[in-house]
Amino acid sequence: MAIGIAGSYPTQPGWAEVTTARWAAIKLFAMDVDGVLTDGSLTFDENGSLIQTFHVRDGFGLVVARRAGLKIAWISGRPSKVAQKRFEELGLDYCLLACGDKAAALRDLQQQHGFNREECCYLGDDLPDLPAFAMCGLNIAVADAVPAVAHRADYVTQAPGGHGAVREVVELIMTAQGQWENVLEKFTNINLDQPAVENMQR
Repeated sequence: MAIGIAGSYPTQPGWAEVTTARWAAIKLFAMDVDGVLTDGSLTFDENGSLIQTFHVRDGFGLVVARRAGLKIAWISGRPSKVAQKRFEELGLDYCLLACGDKAAALRDLQQQHGFNREECCYLGDDLPDLPAFAMCGLNIAVADAVPAVAHRADYVTQAPGGHGAVREVVELIMTAQGQWENVLEKFTNINLDQPAVENMQR
């Protein structure tokens, strides 16, 4: 899948193209946790405590996006102290765990914060994410999503869940909004006479 700053971003062959304007309109980026921010594995230690692994590049992308003004929501049907801690560590906006109705959760966020449907993007991987798709103007599936979700998505990431899919979407949105180039410039044009680039939690 080619990615460019101008024009449009192609999805899978034969699917409608996601135009730059649609990416640029996004103000709320919402996503599932298991299978999107993680690879979907559920590992338990000998005490029965859940162990989850999050990709550091996804975290960095979300922090950069949040600082640029994009609102971030994690919406998961599973309660998880690990996910809650990771969310708080990154300093994001809305963390809705143990959520039994993802469509209702998105509807509430839209009503409370003034987002319209076209300003909302959702990234999912499995059937429980389909109700959330109905509430968003731009729907995305991770590369290893189940077929029913992939076929209903406007865009399918190159990266699988838990391995940079979230970061991929962040870059698409911020590139379309003309902000990703600023991030690149911050980290590539280093002035040795100035303080080092600010450390960002990832």
